Amino acid sequence: MTRQVLSVAPDRPGAYRSIAQALADAGEGALITVAPGRYEETLDITRAVSLSAEGASGTVQVHSASGTTVVVDAEAVQLSGMVLSSGDQEAPVLDVRRGQAALDDCQVSGEGWTAVLAWHEGTLAVRGCRVTNPRGAGVVVTSGGGNVLERSEVADVGSSAVVVAERGRLAVRECVLDRPRGNGVCVNGQGTATVDATRITGSGKPALAVEQNARAGLSNVTVADSAALDAYLTSRGEISLSDCTFTSSGGQAVHVSGGAAPVLRSCVISGAGSAGVHVVDRSRPRLEDCRISGTPIGVLAESGGQVVFDGLTVEGADTAAVQVAGGAEVRIGGLKAVGGSGAGARVLGGGRLELQGASITLDGGTGIELGERGSGTFTDLRLTTGGTGLSLSGGARAVLESSTLRECGVLVGDTDSELTARDSEFSGSGTDGFRVLNGGSVVATGCRVSGARGHGLNIQASGRADLSGCTVFDNAGDGIRINTDQPVRVHECSVRDNGGKAVHELKAGGQLSVEGLDTGGGRQEKALTAAGDGNGSTAPAPHRPRHTGTGPLAELESLVGLESVKREVNGLINLNMLSQRRQDMGLPMPPMSRHLVFAGPPGTGKTTIARLYGAVLAELGILSQGHMIEVARADLVAQYIGATAIKTTEVFNKALGGVLFIDEAYTLTNQSKGTGPDFGQEAVETLMKLMEDHRDEIVVIAAGYSEHMEQFLASNPGMASRFARTLEFPNYSPPELVTIARGLCAKHYYELSGGALEALTRYFEDVPKGPTFGNGRVARQVFELMISNQATRLAMNPPEDESDLSRLTEDDVPTELEQDDGSGATRTATAPAGTGASTGRTPRSPSVARLAAMVGQEAVRQSLRVRLDGLAQLSRRGERTHGLTNLVFDGPPGVGRQAVARLYARCLAELNVVTTAVPCHLPLSAVPARWSGQPGRYLAAVHEEAAGGLLMPEVDPAFLRRPEAERRAVLDALTEAAGGAPKADGPVLVLCGSGPPLVGLLRERTDLASAFAEYLPFSAYTGAQLAELTRRHLARLGLDIDDGAMAKLTATLTDSPLSDGAYGAHRLAALIAVRSGSSTVTPADLPSPAPRKAVGADPAISPEPVAAR
Repeated sequence: MTRQVLSVAPDRPGAYRSIAQALADAGEGALITVAPGRYEETLDITRAVSLSAEGASGTVQVHSASGTTVVVDAEAVQLSGMVLSSGDQEAPVLDVRRGQAALDDCQVSGEGWTAVLAWHEGTLAVRGCRVTNPRGAGVVVTSGGGNVLERSEVADVGSSAVVVAERGRLAVRECVLDRPRGNGVCVNGQGTATVDATRITGSGKPALAVEQNARAGLSNVTVADSAALDAYLTSRGEISLSDCTFTSSGGQAVHVSGGAAPVLRSCVISGAGSAGVHVVDRSRPRLEDCRISGTPIGVLAESGGQVVFDGLTVEGADTAAVQVAGGAEVRIGGLKAVGGSGAGARVLGGGRLELQGASITLDGGTGIELGERGSGTFTDLRLTTGGTGLSLSGGARAVLESSTLRECGVLVGDTDSELTARDSEFSGSGTDGFRVLNGGSVVATGCRVSGARGHGLNIQASGRADLSGCTVFDNAGDGIRINTDQPVRVHECSVRDNGGKAVHELKAGGQLSVEGLDTGGGRQEKALTAAGDGNGSTAPAPHRPRHTGTGPLAELESLVGLESVKREVNGLINLNMLSQRRQDMGLPMPPMSRHLVFAGPPGTGKTTIARLYGAVLAELGILSQGHMIEVARADLVAQYIGATAIKTTEVFNKALGGVLFIDEAYTLTNQSKGTGPDFGQEAVETLMKLMEDHRDEIVVIAAGYSEHMEQFLASNPGMASRFARTLEFPNYSPPELVTIARGLCAKHYYELSGGALEALTRYFEDVPKGPTFGNGRVARQVFELMISNQATRLAMNPPEDESDLSRLTEDDVPTELEQDDGSGATRTATAPAGTGASTGRTPRSPSVARLAAMVGQEAVRQSLRVRLDGLAQLSRRGERTHGLTNLVFDGPPGVGRQAVARLYARCLAELNVVTTAVPCHLPLSAVPARWSGQPGRYLAAVHEEAAGGLLMPEVDPAFLRRPEAERRAVLDALTEAAGGAPKADGPVLVLCGSGPPLVGLLRERTDLASAFAEYLPFSAYTGAQLAELTRRHLARLGLDIDDGAMAKLTATLTDSPLSDGAYGAHRLAALIAVRSGSSTVTPADLPSPAPRKAVGADPAISPEPVAAR
């Protein structure tokens, strides 16, 4: 069928004189070409037509002095290369009320309240256009169709550049919104806007405003030079901002109020005039991996705001990096505050701040300031500032745990402020380490205070202190100075090597209690210097050449066992000290080599001893730095001639001034077995020359199994002369292993019952200790398994007393323990019966064995094993397991979620918990929700089909893109199905998803989350694990892989991990199988490293792995 073509040209014979005339004669689908010129007319388009400028873009102008220039009331209209303008101050230039209006390469210039309007049943598609309107808005959308504004510019508008209102929907992509006197993008009502790769500059009002119940999603948006505010977020609808940049706002960058809960991911804020993020009115934003720089206040939370950060960097804040007031609550994981003259954090007015893993390094000022009954909990804090590190006043409360404060002190003063500190270190204060005054209180347990230029702890008027198990040393003044009539308790503390007195009580009649004080000269049960005894009662202790309670020597002495190794290391240290003294006296240095061999089984502390040895030599001035570089064969050996020497030299140079620790050094020699070039030998020869050339600048430690290290030393005539001594690391004895496990329990506030201690001793006495026994690693594994076993036990039988939460019993001691055999797989060490609870363990079924043999996901597999143990007990006792089998799997595709779910289903079937081992996968995007009740009926049918088995509902990306009402309906139906009355044949549920969307959904839908017994996060595969997955799939394809190819594959996948995990490993195996010329894969068969495609990008290789096992 021939398309109708009409021409408009006022001076051309046979052509229409006006566009309106051509429209009157045009049929459906007609093309109207318009000659260059200015056309004064109003166009009412009611048929599907295309209008296109004949000449260059912009040569055809259609202008209306009054009314709307173009009204679209047709199914589809396309305008190309045209200029549309109107002089009417009450009407838009383009009015799209029905159908789609597509504008390509057009210009729209208006004088009314908006230049472009899409409403009713109209849909707008604007691409490559420019819109201006000095009196009103640029584009207004209230229609719910698929409106698009793409690669266009909206500039010099009198109000907002883009408005989405009522139930409008608009996607803005790759646009520039320049100098709007109102908002850049305004979304209100129940409108929805997505904005991607767009720049908004010079807004007179907030560049982004999301209000009422609107929803907005922004990604890769740049906002710059806003007059007062970049983003104004008050809507209760869903708001997300990802990879956005906000620069040079005249006031705040992001304002959150009205109870809004936006999510900001990887956003960057810089140069705001007042605050980077301001949260009020009980709003609940979440920020992930965001960066704020050059603003007076990084984050300001007030008026009940509740803010959660997961990764936040604040740079150069001159007032405060984080300020919390007005009852607001802020929780931050991974805060990094750098530079600036203000406080790292300030908490006032009843606010609450929780920091986990924070690092605060300031140019001066107070690190963390709490006042006006503010409170804070700080765990794993690292704080360095030239001023006060932590200041409490006005009834503030703070808990500090496992933290380090350097070059700063602590001030606790006035109105019942209280600090509780546990297992923390305070060093290098320019004044006192702690100063407590005016009713303040400090409770410190297991803390270390050192290097203060004043007193270690200075307890002044009305101050109180309770110190237990603390070490106070190397301070210029008194260790503990007391000038208060309030209670001060010093219990089992070490106070030594301070410039003044150990404990100096100035005020007579005080309430000082001292128990078990260690001052270096014996234990004391009372204060060393009482009030009125100005000369002190104890003579200064003689100087001893030993550690002062901290540092590498103290850490070496505190290690469990290893007595023979400690003696050897101390002898080496003494020898080095003597050599150093002889050199200082001008005497000749005795010939000596500092390089060592550490021989012994894994887990015996070889790496730890090497690190401490280097640190001690650095303290003695023998090594310039004392750092340790740990390497293995893959870090030294390349795959072609000549490259190994370069690679080895680079590693060696990094270690100069410290320790080069070569783990499994024996693998460097004779790995080719005579079948090809041995590049490891090249590494050995390079190392030997470098060790001789730099013998006084480095310590090289070669480590490995004893018998292998003997072969290593014998492999080269000059090897033994380079390494002065071999230190043998024996297996830990059972009592030492018990001590290690008990230390881990104490560190994490657990206690062992008498039965548990006996069972643990029997376990370590009876567990096989072959050549690959993991020693300290096994002790840690046992401790972690005991914690998991306790959790399962208490979940099955809730405790009556809260103290049971911190008590481990004999039932928690394992009878089996999976150990790494060095190949990436696992083996099981089994203790004889009677080690712990002798019943209730999962039978060693084929599926359990396959679960244990899977690659990677150790934490997930261990949690499942513990859960299966508990389910086995309940099953044997005939007790119900409903709900205890439901789990949440969190991880991206390719990390083995489905493979683990299949094995979990088989394990449950072998335990008779389910009747069928076949899992059923259900993407939630597939659940229909077109009318009320439909999701519930659909899920009921799916549950019936999956009865007796395992159902895997997945929160897939397509589900997250569905309208909110549909998502809510599906989740309501899933919640009802999951939390309904127990059915004997109901399916086990494993809810799958990935990352923040899944976590956010579970936090929002606590009713759904309560139906699941445990949340299991899946981690990405390491390079070694990806290589093992590839090797196993090659084996299924009938191919072996030689050691050289496996080493190269591991190194390649470590440097360039596969983004799609197991899927990519299986595709890679298929590719290698095609390339291989024989049944054994060699390095030449491996493909060159290249950027990986996304999952499913290669249609020739199935993206679904057989199993990640």
